[in-house]
Amino acid sequence: MRSRKVRAGFEVTGFTGPVCPLVYLSPEGRPELVSADSGRLLRWDVDSGRLAAYFQVPENAANDVLEIKSLVLPDGLVRIAAGDEFGFCLWDGESGLLLSDAVGGDRIYQVAAGVLNDGRALFVGAGVEGVYLWEPVGGRLLSSPLEHLGDVVAVALASLTDGRSLLVTGDYEGVRRWQGEFCEATFGAGIEAPHIDMLTTANLEDGRTLIVGVVEEGEAVCCWDAETGQEVRPPIFMEGEFVRIAVAAVSGRMRLFAAGDEVVRQWDLLSGEPVEEELPGSYVSAVSLPDGSALLATGTRDGKLTTRRLS
Repeated sequence: MRSRKVRAGFEVTGFTGPVCPLVYLSPEGRPELVSADSGRLLRWDVDSGRLAAYFQVPENAANDVLEIKSLVLPDGLVRIAAGDEFGFCLWDGESGLLLSDAVGGDRIYQVAAGVLNDGRALFVGAGVEGVYLWEPVGGRLLSSPLEHLGDVVAVALASLTDGRSLLVTGDYEGVRRWQGEFCEATFGAGIEAPHIDMLTTANLEDGRTLIVGVVEEGEAVCCWDAETGQEVRPPIFMEGEFVRIAVAAVSGRMRLFAAGDEVVRQWDLLSGEPVEEELPGSYVSAVSLPDGSALLATGTRDGKLTTRRLS
């Protein structure tokens, strides 16, 4: 693999296949970057673009690209997690040590992470048998899979203005919101939407939380208020069937990044106005930085990883 500086970031080439990036803030508030390709996880120095560490690979590592998620615990520990055809995998973000492998024994489509308003940290996952909840220190399964009305394929965590936390799930019929100690109780009415493929959430400066979802196999990205379930603006229509999304604040405005057909496009999340700059990539991750800028990372199917600072 070769790394070189590019405008406001760096580029790494030489991966043997698709590469999925993950950017997040360390406990000290520094941006960190981890990449996943064909079951392999690597950590990179964000400033130089040099390879910093290898993560321990599971013995039954899937050949598919792992879509990884990060979680910084209240005590400063960092966890990286992913789901694959065998279950839930968990790594220590600092050492790269594999802490848990194939927990649940079920195919996990998507993993989400967050610290709930009562202080509990949690990983959740969408599986064939239902919704899974894991504690993030060692990856212990917290309960039996929560039964879902439809085939759950997407999950996210959200916070409301009154302090409650929600688990948000998506299936082929729409979006559902859950609360309670183990998120077992439905919250309000379901959100009708055709064929949810991916979910994430965005926390706005005014305290609201938005649910952002990819619908109809990448046909559009929709946005709903997490508390009311009401649509915030008309859908943004996409190009391509395999669409992945990320959100981050840039200069005080929440921005949507969508990767499809090897192009990453950008919009103002609230207004839906497009941002002109396009970047190569079929996988995307973004994080808001303390100085008001954002770090964007993209990965292509032919093995290129790129970062870009946005302000």
